[in-house]
Amino acid sequence: MRISNPASGQVIAEVGTWAQDQIEQAFFKAKIAQIDWAKRDVSDRLSVVQKFGDLVQKNSNTLAKVLTLETGKPLQQSINEITGADNRIVHLTANAEKWLASEVMDDGPTREEIHYEPLGVIVNISAWNFPYNVGFNVFLYALVAGNAVVYKPSEFATLTGLEFERLLHDAGLPEHLFHCVVGAGEVGSWLTDLPADGFFFTGSHAIGQKIAMKVAERLVPVQLELGGKDPLYVADDVLDVKQAAANGAEGAFYNLGQSCCAVERIYVHEAIYDEFVAAFLVEVD
Repeated sequence: MRISNPASGQVIAEVGTWAQDQIEQAFFKAKIAQIDWAKRDVSDRLSVVQKFGDLVQKNSNTLAKVLTLETGKPLQQSINEITGADNRIVHLTANAEKWLASEVMDDGPTREEIHYEPLGVIVNISAWNFPYNVGFNVFLYALVAGNAVVYKPSEFATLTGLEFERLLHDAGLPEHLFHCVVGAGEVGSWLTDLPADGFFFTGSHAIGQKIAMKVAERLVPVQLELGGKDPLYVADDVLDVKQAAANGAEGAFYNLGQSCCAVERIYVHEAIYDEFVAAFLVEVD
């Protein structure tokens, strides 16, 4: 598979796509590796993810160049995404151990306890628009919870996905717990054939619908983030109409509008409508 810079069309890398039997082998290796990983303390698993986060931040400038070359977003936006994605690790550091701790619900004549167990091996098919944010949202939490991950980055963010795999292993993640599977739509389809314990997808409504229908009969967790229909309402008591217009424009057009929560329509109170529209036109001109 050729990976091209969308700004110039220049081929920046060529990577081998995975065959179906490679995917199946990776899955079963992950299934075996996950057994020992699940036995480790949450603090141990969290420590690996924290080290991964440190490596990402330490190498953020290099990683940002990779992200910019293959997705086309401005370099500063790539840096911002990588820097901002660290808040997922901060979130896990603050909460993972208490979330996954066993709970005693009743210590009476019949003792009732809740224990949290990993699903097993999950498939994570991710998106190109914010690969750090949408990837971290799934695979970091899955790993800390004791799962193994078969991860497919978008074919437009493949090099970034391979960097995730490299840095996770550099951080001490045991072999076979995270596989970055390379390929386009056909490879994604093969992934949904796997007897995985959960499927997590970020992308289009059409593909999300196909995944849901395909795996529904297996009764395993399926999580789909397919983008929203996000309105913005500007009330008549807004303190700064021009700033509201600027914020609305950024919300609509940041990352060329390729954002799950991009503003898709704006409702403006009639008392400030004309002023808002004029300010909005100046902002986007």
